[in-house]
Amino acid sequence: MKLLHTSDWHLGMSAGTKSMEEDQRFFLHQLYNIIEDEQIDAVLCAGDIYDSSVSNAEAIAVYNDATTEICAKRKVPFLVIAGNHDGAARLASCRELLKEAGLFVTGRLVRDVEPVSVGNADIYLVPFFHKEEVIALFPEYKKEITSQEKAMQVVCNHIRENWNPRKRHILMTHALIVNAELSESDRSARVGLATAVSKDVFEGFDYVALGHIHKPQVISEHVRYSGSPVKYSFGNEEKQEKCVIVIDTDTMEQKAVPLKQLHDRRTITGTYEEIVAMEDLENAYLRLKVTDRYAGLDLLADMQTRFPYLLELYGKSLDENGDLSAMSVEELQTMDELDIMKKFCAETFSYEPSEEQVALFEEVLAWSEKEDDVS
Repeated sequence: MKLLHTSDWHLGMSAGTKSMEEDQRFFLHQLYNIIEDEQIDAVLCAGDIYDSSVSNAEAIAVYNDATTEICAKRKVPFLVIAGNHDGAARLASCRELLKEAGLFVTGRLVRDVEPVSVGNADIYLVPFFHKEEVIALFPEYKKEITSQEKAMQVVCNHIRENWNPRKRHILMTHALIVNAELSESDRSARVGLATAVSKDVFEGFDYVALGHIHKPQVISEHVRYSGSPVKYSFGNEEKQEKCVIVIDTDTMEQKAVPLKQLHDRRTITGTYEEIVAMEDLENAYLRLKVTDRYAGLDLLADMQTRFPYLLELYGKSLDENGDLSAMSVEELQTMDELDIMKKFCAETFSYEPSEEQVALFEEVLAWSEKEDDVS
């Protein structure tokens, strides 16, 4: 039997003001091909299907299309747990009914985790949880559950006490493991470093399919993060090879299957002339660091025209420290006329407009808008 391990789709996430739906659908088409090519018997998604607990219509449509393709069209079971970004109750609604269609969703932790059996493997779905939930489920261990690691230990011990010794034991969970390497997009994991757990709590499991961290990485021989399928940040994530993991439950062999990116991420540093002369940047999400010009509205507009997927722009600073200052495309697109006027004064004349000047500007702006309405 073959299982496919993926996680951290973050449907609904945007790149600045740009939707990433195309990027995520590009990944899903690769996923469907891998399911067919590798003859996958079940797909496991270890949390963070969505980027927000209240998902937008676009994200829900992508999820609906994916579950329909995997479960209904390809007849492959799809096992999903809630991550810290997901709305657990929303994600798991109609869960009993969905099982009939091959979609197994666990939103909240329960005391007795019933496995989903796929061939010779029993797969245990343990969603993201807080230690207080474990205390409520296992009151007899209240004094012992003093940390997230102790809570995970209690959950895993209870599974081990009741599992079938003749089966392969697969755990799917969403957690931060001690010494896991983070990416810039692992924003919530950085806040929760104190809740990290040791890989030792998973002793005895044949494979642990982890979600939560966006960099694919092997924690130990049988404990692994698949990582996010799409690059969601700059920095070290730019150089990561995204993948899904295929596990053969007969031999327990693991294989990372690489994923292509619709839009790669690149940080480019150089002078204005050096950057505009570069090739093959038009289709990449870009963070540009222009060393010889100020990061103002004019430069941002110019670079945005040249590079349609520009997300961040850094330029010379106006302050005495000489550090590069930043401006994002999102910032420009959310600025109103008054914000633009103030920015223009700061960049061009190095001063803040007075209250009288602001009042005059607003008066002229109101008159202009009135004229537009009349015409």
